[in-house]
Amino acid sequence: MDREKFEPVPLGITQSGQWVSLEGLTKELAIVDGKLPVIPDRAPAVTVNRDGVFAGGKNLDVDVMFPVLHGPYGEDGTVQGLLEMFDIPYVGAGVLASAIGMDKATCKRLFVEAGIPTVDFDVFFWSEWQSYKGEITSRLTDEFTLPIFVKPSRAGSSNGISKVKSWSELDAAVSLAKDFDEKIVIEAFAPGREIECGILGDKASRVGEVRILGDHEFYDFEAKYLDNSTELIVPAKIPVEVEREIQQLALDAFSLIDGRGIARVDFFLQENGEIILNELNTMPGFTATSMYPRLWDATGVGYKEVITRLIELHS
Repeated sequence: MDREKFEPVPLGITQSGQWVSLEGLTKELAIVDGKLPVIPDRAPAVTVNRDGVFAGGKNLDVDVMFPVLHGPYGEDGTVQGLLEMFDIPYVGAGVLASAIGMDKATCKRLFVEAGIPTVDFDVFFWSEWQSYKGEITSRLTDEFTLPIFVKPSRAGSSNGISKVKSWSELDAAVSLAKDFDEKIVIEAFAPGREIECGILGDKASRVGEVRILGDHEFYDFEAKYLDNSTELIVPAKIPVEVEREIQQLALDAFSLIDGRGIARVDFFLQENGEIILNELNTMPGFTATSMYPRLWDATGVGYKEVITRLIELHS
C-alpha cells in the first residue's frame, strides 16, 4: 500500500467471529513452513457501528474497508451487507455480485443463459442426496463420463473439492462437499490449460497460465497456498487473438453478475481452441504466490498501484 497516500488500519476476524485490531501484529500472520497463522490472543477487540470502527474505545477513523477475505462470510455478500448497513465504503463487489460469484451453481446458470461457454454441470442438495441417492447417482452416470469434480457450491480456496475417478468414490466426495455447503455441484472434467484473467475497474489484464506440479490432481488448497507446487506463467504463451477473446469473456462475465472493482476469472483452454469459463472470484488472492497481482504487473500496473486504484475506485 502506498503509505504516502494511505494509512493502513489492519483488522482481523478470529475463528470465533471476534473482530480485532492487528496494529503491530501483522508480521505474526505470515504462513511459515506451510502452517497457517492464528490471530494472537492479545489482539484488542474491535466494534463496528454507524459511528465508525472502534478499538479500545478509540475511533480508528476508517475511511474505506478492504475486505481481503475468502470463502463464506468474506466474499459471499455477508460482510459486504454488514458494511452497507453501517454505511462504510468498501473495496470490491457489492452484496449481489459477491453472493452470485460465490455460488458456483448460480454463476454457471447465468453463464449458460448468457451464452458464455462453461463446463457441463448438475446441482443437488445434501437433503436430496440423503433421500434419493440412487436416483441422483443414476442420473449422474447417464450425464457424465469419468472423471468428474464434486464441489460445494459455496466455498473458497478449493475447499471440499474432490476429483472422482470411480463411481465408488462418489458418496465420499459428496459427503466431503456437504461439510462446506448443503448445495453440491457436479462438474464435467474439462481437459486443457488453466488460464486466468484479472479485472480492475473496467479493464482486463494480460492472461496467465497455472500449471500444477507434483502429485496434485487439481489446483487445490495445498497447491495454492502451502507447498509451492504450482508454476504461474505470466503472460500465458497463447496467440494474441485467443488472449483478446479470453479478456472479453472475462469482462462479459464480470458485467453479467454486476461486478465492481475487482475479480479474477478462470478459464480452461482446450486443445481444439475452445475457451470454457470455469469460475469467477470477486476477491482473488493477494499473497506472494497469487496470480492476480502478477497478471496486473505483466499489464504494466504494479502491486502498489493496483491497491491504490482499487481504493480510489471505492472511496
